[in-house]
Amino acid sequence: MPFWNDVSAEPKLSFRWYSTFGYGYHNIRTYCLRSFQKPSFEIAVNEYIWLNDVEYRPGLVTWNPIEIVITDAENKDDNNTLKLWNMLKLAGYQNGNINAPRSALEKSSSTAALGGDIRFTQINARGNPLEEWSLVNPFISQVNFGQANYVADEIMSISLTLRYDYAMFKTF
Repeated sequence: MPFWNDVSAEPKLSFRWYSTFGYGYHNIRTYCLRSFQKPSFEIAVNEYIWLNDVEYRPGLVTWNPIEIVITDAENKDDNNTLKLWNMLKLAGYQNGNINAPRSALEKSSSTAALGGDIRFTQINARGNPLEEWSLVNPFISQVNFGQANYVADEIMSISLTLRYDYAMFKTF
């Protein structure tokens, strides 16, 4: 029997969610998030040859990067370009002093710059949480600050790519 025949069944809807990341002044507000890709993973397949036979076995799990799109605003509280720039500096990036060496970013400071934890919460029609994904040791691996265009009349968006060690899942 299909779920839509059951009055008590309710499918999860893609627009019912919220996410939290960043902290303090660097917190990206929930209403600025346009889209958030849920975690995904791949399982490597190992091939074993035994005489004239081939066997396949599951191997290591690799968690795929996550794409997030956020809006940008002019006011100080929602200027996400500024917040991401400050997160980059908190992660260890230096470019102001030409005499200072530009050091490579470290994972611990990059993760701390994001607040150490990123959560994605799926909610139901009443706003109650159904499930939650938590990214472990996330850091920003790519930022695209958008494209300025005189022809378009749309909200400026910023695309982020996040890497993480693994994800944890829980239901409520």
